[in-house]
Amino acid sequence: MVRAIIFDLYGVLAQNGWQAFKAKHFATREDVWTEVFKLGRRVDAGEADYTELISFTAEQTGESQETVRYQLEHTLANTELLSYIADALKPHYKLGILSNASSTKVLDEVFSSEQIALFDVITLSHHTGLTKPATAAYESIANLLKVNVQECLFIDDQERHVEGAQNAGMRALVYSDLAALKKEIALL
Repeated sequence: MVRAIIFDLYGVLAQNGWQAFKAKHFATREDVWTEVFKLGRRVDAGEADYTELISFTAEQTGESQETVRYQLEHTLANTELLSYIADALKPHYKLGILSNASSTKVLDEVFSSEQIALFDVITLSHHTGLTKPATAAYESIANLLKVNVQECLFIDDQERHVEGAQNAGMRALVYSDLAALKKEIALL
């Protein structure tokens, strides 16, 4: 029985321009993307500074640091999903956010206080040092929600993070859109 639903931040609760930026600059430069990705993971884990990621990415793409920062940070709340969470899920489930995020900035700038208040627990890798798809990241948020991992449904737009949740013992779904998510949750 599912008692808690845990959402990813970027690509699910919030949408940004990073995916298009990545496709434009790194689609044919996998080796460079790998370096940017590794540095991003270090930032997410609190092992490197966010400004290093901005600077390195700007150097590798020829874009200004301002452009890189904008693409990473210009994020919009997925208001349709958040409304569904408030109306249909909040009354019945514990709710959490689990994100490989390098700062709390998005929470303050993108979401209203009412939207943030929907979630019982918000876990960002920058603070915990635990990044998805490590099993410990999923176990940690389940513990904070005071449920067993088997009682959690995890929703992420990245297949590898969904697989990580499944390996930890959670049910998990790849997020594509709200209509598909509603169908899946109706089956719970």
